[in-house]
Amino acid sequence: MLSFLAVCTAAALVVIVVMIKDFSKQPTIAAPAALAVSSPGSSSARPSATASPRPRASPSPAAIGGGHEVMDISSGLSYQLLASPWRAGCPLQLNTPMFSWSAGENAVAGRAIINGAATEWYGNACSGLLGQQFTYSGPADLEPTATGLVDALDPAYYSGLVHYRTLEGSTALTISGHQAWEVTFLMSYPDAAGQDLAWSSEAGAVVVADRGPGQVPAVFYVSVPSNLGTSDVGTLIGSLRLN
Repeated sequence: MLSFLAVCTAAALVVIVVMIKDFSKQPTIAAPAALAVSSPGSSSARPSATASPRPRASPSPAAIGGGHEVMDISSGLSYQLLASPWRAGCPLQLNTPMFSWSAGENAVAGRAIINGAATEWYGNACSGLLGQQFTYSGPADLEPTATGLVDALDPAYYSGLVHYRTLEGSTALTISGHQAWEVTFLMSYPDAAGQDLAWSSEAGAVVVADRGPGQVPAVFYVSVPSNLGTSDVGTLIGSLRLN
């Protein structure tokens, strides 16, 4: 009897051991990790590996405010944005090694035949800082600097058309408390019909404004063909402000 019990007991122990081994072979399931929730702006928030960087807008040296004004951040000048057909932006072709404009506005006056090819001709109002090639040491240089700019603008922008220039005026101004100088001129085109022009003259002006000791002067240049309305020259100059 004891031998039979011993055998039964041994057999039961073997079965238990086998069951324990089989159970230990079953795969284990890890507990799910807790999800971390971060509020916007939290320092613990981390971008996912697949997140793409957000594009950033490049700052512009010039901005148009309210649809009615041109603001030139570079030079500090601001002035009226004329109604259609005028639009924001200084014509790109006016930027040369001698002249660089950071803001402005323009209107298409029509086409001109230059060297046998038709090209668009603009009325424009542009602003920027005085170029390094022009000597300036203070307010006493405002008048000769403005005159020198007109002399330099003539061959740079008008040489493609048969023209002659008449000096209309040269006078001191005050713009937002800053000393300035204005030179006005008239371009006449004796061969307007031969060059397919819809205008026979163009009123223009240059204004140089002192920005204070050690600051490069601000420059404003405007030129308006007669078919666009030359009174706009006075309107634009009268609207000038300097921050």
